Amino acid sequence: MTAELIHILQEVRAAVPHIDWQKLYEAAMLEMNPDKLAICIGAAEQAIAQRESLVDIAELERRKLADARSMLKSLSRIASSQGKRAAYDAAFQPGQVERLG
Repeated sequence: MTAELIHILQEVRAAVPHIDWQKLYEAAMLEMNPDKLAICIGAAEQAIAQRESLVDIAELERRKLADARSMLKSLSRIASSQGKRAAYDAAFQPGQVERLG
C-alpha cells in the first residue's frame, strides 16, 4: 500500500468515525482492480474490528462479522496468489527460459 493511499484512508476514517462495515465488505468483495483490492480489504477489516469491539452486538451480527472476516482473509490469499502467479508468468513467458539458462 502506498503512503498516499494510506493517508487517504486515514483521512476517510477520521472524517467518518463509524463506517458501515457491510458496505466496506461489499466493496472489497466486488473490487476488480488488483491495485485497489488490498486497500478495500484493509478498510473492511478495520471496520469489522471496530464493530466487533462494541459491547452491544447481537450474536447474529457477531457471526456475520466473523464470516465476513473469514471471507476477506480468503479473498486476500487468493489475490496474493494470483499476483504471485502473474509475476511468475511474466518472468517465465515462452522464450524467457532459454535466455535465463
